[in-house]
Amino acid sequence: MARPRKNASQTLDLSHGQSHYVLGRLIGDRRVSSAEVKRYMSEMHSEIQKLEERLQSLRSAAGSVISSTMQKIRRGPGRPPGSGAKAAPGRKRRSSSLTPEQRASRQLQGQYLGLIRQIPATRRAQYAKIAKEKGREAAIKEMRSNLNK
Repeated sequence: MARPRKNASQTLDLSHGQSHYVLGRLIGDRRVSSAEVKRYMSEMHSEIQKLEERLQSLRSAAGSVISSTMQKIRRGPGRPPGSGAKAAPGRKRRSSSLTPEQRASRQLQGQYLGLIRQIPATRRAQYAKIAKEKGREAAIKEMRSNLNK
């Protein structure tokens, strides 16, 4: 019984060195000629050029739709026009300061996440339920006792 053939479009995950070795062997075994390799290399450059031309035609066809969409993406949701991501020249952005409550909440969340990752996925739901019902502190305490920490 014949082996089923793999799809020719599947790619191999070869490192640079492995690709170099295989290509050298194929040329040495006369399965591939140097002329074929050169032809593929020249086709690669023309394919890149065709792709760049296609991108340029798509950009010009889309026109202002892309530029207005990109401006909205850069601004972010809920920000007025003109409030882009760039800061004024020569000025540094001021980082927002956290309140003590926010800092404590983030530290608690970090502890919770650090512990929950050590719990098998099948048992994580029970701790999420504890966190929802009794709070993250109770869930952290329970996880620590079960992890012997």
